[in-house]
Amino acid sequence: MTLPTVPLADSPIAVADPYPGLDRLRQEGPLVRVETTFMGEVWLVTRYDLARELLADLRFSRRRDDDGPVAAVDSDPPDHTRIRRLVRKAFTHRRIEELRDWVQALVDGMLDGLETDRPIDLLDRFAYPLPIAVICEMLGAPAKDRADVRARTEKILAGEVEENREDVYARTKEYIVDLIAQKRRAPGDDLMSGLIAARDGGERLSEPELVELGIALIAAGYATTTNLIGNGVHALLTHPAQHALLKERPELIGSAVEEFLRYESSFSAAGQIAREDVQVEGMTIRKGEVLLVSFCGANHDPAKFPDPHRLDITRETSGHLAFSHGIHHCLGAPLARLEAQVAIGTLVRRFPDIRLAGPVRWRENIMRGLHKLPVVLGG
Repeated sequence: MTLPTVPLADSPIAVADPYPGLDRLRQEGPLVRVETTFMGEVWLVTRYDLARELLADLRFSRRRDDDGPVAAVDSDPPDHTRIRRLVRKAFTHRRIEELRDWVQALVDGMLDGLETDRPIDLLDRFAYPLPIAVICEMLGAPAKDRADVRARTEKILAGEVEENREDVYARTKEYIVDLIAQKRRAPGDDLMSGLIAARDGGERLSEPELVELGIALIAAGYATTTNLIGNGVHALLTHPAQHALLKERPELIGSAVEEFLRYESSFSAAGQIAREDVQVEGMTIRKGEVLLVSFCGANHDPAKFPDPHRLDITRETSGHLAFSHGIHHCLGAPLARLEAQVAIGTLVRRFPDIRLAGPVRWRENIMRGLHKLPVVLGG
């Protein structure tokens, strides 16, 4: 059977509103071929049940054979199992909750410095610097380094073009190598020092693994949480009834953040490479071919989430795939949730009259987020 290649204009990656296109693709079948701007032709999955199944299928890998150094959290078992076990201790719900008061103080301080009577870019002034400050604190990077870390990594959200990836990688690697050297000389009570000292049986993380893991932690923590905060605030400000409900019932912030994750996932999709020929729904994905699992598509599948295109902060959202599924489920999910709950909850409480101050434009890459978020805080 020859499957049609969906034109680029209908790609779930390249449009501001991907959901009507994803609905059409879901109706075409469980697997369709689409053209993307950064992976060429891929197999696309938009159905929730199949997406969940394939994200946990170990016949697929996050890495190509020629990807170079181990990619830490994106590696395959057994390396992945060993590395994840060492990192998991830093991201337990208990340890993350211990950060809540510190994050609250950080958020309050950032909001204290914002102008209330004229338009500001909330991404630039709030949603960017907050996750950078938090991940720097966790890694043990000095507070004075936060601006430097942001300057080195800000192109993470700028697109999937090769020069951005190479530049971000090189500049971030330089910083992480230096940070590891500092922590070897003077260990502290922080994540990087813990990773340097950590053992799994008789094995430590190698130097390349430490470097790659540090890069991954900064990149993932930055991009995911920045988009989550920006997307969540934008969703509220474009749905006045839901905004009013959250102002009236601030205790809903936990379920609201889960709905923001489902409604506009911070990453639109995850690419996986077939390690062997794989039969899926009567079709063959050949070894080496790319399977793109659409989080946006799966999280808007009406078979799982009724009336999926409606924002509802009281919705039952358990099982959403915004943080992926299986062995690559995001370790930092509890931290991202905490930051978003504190950031958005405090913003709504302190600035009940916040409003959009202009049009927005969505980024056209695999990370689902805005270029800018112009708002007037008011009050």
